[in-house]
Amino acid sequence: MVQLDIILAAIGLLSCANTMFYYIFVAIRAKWNQHCHRSACKPIFWSLLGVSLVLAVGTATALWVLCFPFWHPVSGFICVAKFNLLLKQSRGAAPQNGMTQLGCGHSSISPMGTAASCATALAMPKVALLFLARDALPHQELWKAWLGSAAALVNTQCLRGLPCQNFGSHSWQHLQELCGSSNQSSSRSVLEQQHMFSVYVHNWPNSTAFDPDSVFHNQEVSQRVETQWGHHSLAEASRRLLQAALQDPLNQRFVLVSEDSIPLYPPATIYQQLMLEDKSRINACKLMFWRRQMNRYQKHPGFREEGITPDMWRKHWQWFALVRKHAQVVADDKTVINVFAKHCYTFQEGNKERECFSDEHYISTLLAVHGLDHETDCLGVNMHADWAHKNGSHPRSYMPEQITPGLINSLRLPLHGCNYDAAIDSSNHVFKHIDTIAERDCIGEPQPPVQSLGYQCPLFARKFPLDTVSTALDLFLEQESHGVQLLNQW
Repeated sequence: MVQLDIILAAIGLLSCANTMFYYIFVAIRAKWNQHCHRSACKPIFWSLLGVSLVLAVGTATALWVLCFPFWHPVSGFICVAKFNLLLKQSRGAAPQNGMTQLGCGHSSISPMGTAASCATALAMPKVALLFLARDALPHQELWKAWLGSAAALVNTQCLRGLPCQNFGSHSWQHLQELCGSSNQSSSRSVLEQQHMFSVYVHNWPNSTAFDPDSVFHNQEVSQRVETQWGHHSLAEASRRLLQAALQDPLNQRFVLVSEDSIPLYPPATIYQQLMLEDKSRINACKLMFWRRQMNRYQKHPGFREEGITPDMWRKHWQWFALVRKHAQVVADDKTVINVFAKHCYTFQEGNKERECFSDEHYISTLLAVHGLDHETDCLGVNMHADWAHKNGSHPRSYMPEQITPGLINSLRLPLHGCNYDAAIDSSNHVFKHIDTIAERDCIGEPQPPVQSLGYQCPLFARKFPLDTVSTALDLFLEQESHGVQLLNQW
């Protein structure tokens, strides 16, 4: 059944488009009334009205198909910018200038004997998952199962830089031990058994520690602040997560994840997608139709006084995915962060509340200040959230009965050209369990082209609150019976 929100969104878009063509029609009609008799021009008027309606319906349909997930009742014209950007995106193809070898750096076979980890031996970069939470993380078991499904998976493209005559040698056996051969990995934690992701958690300083069997045990950053919704502390917490993750040189992508979010793809697919992308998933671009919330800038004059010009002001979604270069800029910043700490706050002006949220402006504005806005994807679609059914200032919270394979597939946005089956199948070819690697993987037999999802495709989704924990976990653990792949298999 077609959901009511889709119908309402289509009607809203149709109204916007039709209004535009209506004013064109009225202008033409007023001009023609000056030069012709009304009865003589009447057929022409009706013809123009018909053409306007046809164009309006076509425009609204195109905008809905491409822009519906970004729809917000107050900011519908954002779709025009999204429409233009999505036309420029090469859907389903790997981003230009991306990492054709998924970021592998090849070393000779000899250092493997002294390497401390599989990722180090293969020079295999990691994705840092940065969990921003208040207290406990409700989906701990889901994330444990998800990360656990990536155990001992290695990027076969990284193996192709190694001398194949060593295949089966003592050095190769040592690599198998490092990368998690089944008879060696029993004493390792779930995080240690997989080599794609590292995990960092920022929760309140007085939060209860995670249990020893939790995948988040001992992953809390040392310097934490007590965060509040809409407060500058959220931006500061994000910086501290980045600063901690940057200590590991293998971390090359940095993804901010909420406590109530879940992944939309298996680990290898998300890893492959992020490593193929050479731009940060954050909108730091100055777009004509992108609502940068200039009223927030204008009502807080301290920004201008401290050198943040209107051209530098940006607006982005909170949940980013940054390349290492941009993460370093954020971690090293001491100037712009202080400007936001002093001047980005909410205050009452008469009967109106003047808002400013650092977590929606700071990082993108900082990148613009450094002239790096062109190095972002101008979309920032890393985390899917349903704003069509928002609850005040928050997106929709899903209920247990709504968590189905159909929901997961719809959140993957197939109408946006997100071919999730092709991307999952592609990552299954590239990433293999170390015990199943054959000599042909080392030699490098021809493989099908790597399939990219594209920047327009979200990789995670929220909000899945506490009462959805068991339902969501069941969907992941019973993926075969549900017909949706969310965990890696071998």
